[in-house]
Amino acid sequence: MRRGMLIACTVFTAVSCASTVPPVAETALDWQTVADEGVPAIVTRDPDGSERVTKLWLVVVDGEGLIRTGDTRWFQNIERDPNVVFRIGGYAYPLRAELVTDSPLEKRANAAFREKYGFQDWLIHPFGEPDKNVIRLVPRE
Repeated sequence: MRRGMLIACTVFTAVSCASTVPPVAETALDWQTVADEGVPAIVTRDPDGSERVTKLWLVVVDGEGLIRTGDTRWFQNIERDPNVVFRIGGYAYPLRAELVTDSPLEKRANAAFREKYGFQDWLIHPFGEPDKNVIRLVPRE
């Protein structure tokens, strides 16, 4: 009896902890409706073709969805292939990642990250030096 309960509990835990892949959205992403989401995820492809799912922060500035990172593996994936899937609000959105090179937009984005994530952002960047790569997420063409 105990062994059966142990197996049942193990299976239940495995099933309940498994991540589910959200459905692909049928409409374009409206950034204003997801601006308050705390920790969405981005899906990139590693060099071997496997998916890399990374939770991250998002801000919306001038109606655009912006993320940022340092020299991470998922940023290297974006440099290799800018086609990503962005998971937010219960849906998956096929998007393209573009590095922001406009310095004023970078500054506004970093200020928005500091405002939205506050103390957490300060803990990660205590001297005010944010991650160097601000990325814009746009529809695929």
